[in-house]
Amino acid sequence: MFNFALIDLSFYRKFFLELMRLLLIAIFLKAGLNKLPIIDGQGLTKALPLFLVYLVVIFEIVGPIFLALGVKFKKLQLLGSLMIAIVMLGATYMKFFVWDYALLSKDVMYPFTLFLICSIFITEE
Repeated sequence: MFNFALIDLSFYRKFFLELMRLLLIAIFLKAGLNKLPIIDGQGLTKALPLFLVYLVVIFEIVGPIFLALGVKFKKLQLLGSLMIAIVMLGATYMKFFVWDYALLSKDVMYPFTLFLICSIFITEE
């Protein structure tokens, strides 16, 4: 019988963290840029006050940039991850509590999973 406890895969941790970082950067830059231009009465502006829509778009564009710069500057990684995490907590809240999606639906679990990935970068040493 093969003993999996003897396999040390910690060598690959850094590779997968960087892969997650690139994934977050790609997802949120695309999401933020797709929300431009902000037009009152369309998209997010139907559900949120206009100042929150601007904040979401700024966080979705600046957060990934800070996350990318976080490779060199850890404080920017923390700030960028926090910005993205705040947006994803808000999205999870809106989808579950306001729009009544099922807790285990993809509509709720997708933003919550992205929040958890951001939490890894927030808590990383």
